[in-house]
Amino acid sequence: MSGSLRQRTGYPRLILTRARLGELPRHHALLALAWAGREITPMVPDLETDRLILTRRTEADLEACVAMDSDLEVRRYITPQFRDHFEPNEYRAKLRERISIDAGPGLGWWIIRERGDPRSFHGMVLLIPIALEGPEIEIGWRLPRASWRKGFATEAAMRVVRYAFHDLALSEIIACINPENVRSISIATLLGFRRAGRKRAYGSEFDLYCLRLGKV
Repeated sequence: MSGSLRQRTGYPRLILTRARLGELPRHHALLALAWAGREITPMVPDLETDRLILTRRTEADLEACVAMDSDLEVRRYITPQFRDHFEPNEYRAKLRERISIDAGPGLGWWIIRERGDPRSFHGMVLLIPIALEGPEIEIGWRLPRASWRKGFATEAAMRVVRYAFHDLALSEIIACINPENVRSISIATLLGFRRAGRKRAYGSEFDLYCLRLGKV
């Protein structure tokens, strides 16, 4: 592991010893080991598809995210607490804090935009340690109603799955989905996810879907 390890992993070289890896959160340590020899940037990179550009979420996206999540239909299948006790000003403050969170090198949140229209907003897609705790890495997506039924969620999620496999060298990612969320289940199934029981996260119970990326 010689060379510019800080450039490859986002961590200084001294961290990538067996002893120092033990001091990292488990998902950070696993990523650091997987990334040895790869060119990885600490923040999520811009990703592109035929129709979309996925850009790192910033504070400039705050109001668009609040507007999206103010819609009960968008929140319906997340958690009962978020669905039933949404207060825009409180959420705005929490989201502002979350935007500054480091989810781990190469992990985080993207905003979905149309190519050629940098001001467009079609929701977000994420790749983060589940509940920001790990050890599993989860993918998720959420779009405003105006962006539903256009294939944007599938297209964006598929690109992030490729990024997780080819760029981050992850072997598996998960998705936690409300069993009544038929659209998200359809997207996950199309991407190759398979149901693997139940998972408690974010104070609620979800159906757990897993994708072993080595089999993509």
